[in-house]
Amino acid sequence: MTARYGLSDIRDQLIKDLEGAYPTEWEKYQTAEVLGEDVFGLPKPHPNAVLNLFMAQGIRFALRFAAYRASLGGFRALVSDEPGTELPRLTLASTVHGMEMIRSLMTCAADALAYERKLLFVCPNRTCVLNVGTDPMEKRMEAVKKLHSAMLCKRDAEVLSAPSFRDLACVRCAKDMEAYHTAWRMICWETLRTFCDESEVQG
Repeated sequence: MTARYGLSDIRDQLIKDLEGAYPTEWEKYQTAEVLGEDVFGLPKPHPNAVLNLFMAQGIRFALRFAAYRASLGGFRALVSDEPGTELPRLTLASTVHGMEMIRSLMTCAADALAYERKLLFVCPNRTCVLNVGTDPMEKRMEAVKKLHSAMLCKRDAEVLSAPSFRDLACVRCAKDMEAYHTAWRMICWETLRTFCDESEVQG
């Protein structure tokens, strides 16, 4: 409406308000109080509808994070054909590609957390996921599955926020894993560049 009726001052303010919810820098993501479509209040719009809006209005800075937010609902949500939520073919393809890359990174991260010698060891604590006992290969495969699940079982598979390993590991191991996993989260953040190429902006 602001574009249609030439309300440039209001439009500029609205776009400025979106900057915090659709960050372009890792540091700003970490300090954001509201993220993604939550900034619109209730009723909260479908993430696909937000992505379509940003493309139509040429709000380039927000595209990648908006595409990432759209990916959190999974493939079924991405291919929604409800009014206003159907994504253009190229946008859908790049968003699915980005989603799969991040999931692959989380698999690698889980594997690294369970196998990296510099960090992990056979923990003597029986309640710890790293207590691999006398059969470390089998036990560590189980650990990989549990760690991977902990990373993905968040808000609609949100992976950028720090997971808590406190229910899986002893205090010492959980602290080490959480610190080590920060590097993987930053790699995931860099992967956002694969989401929604800015050249696909329409209008």
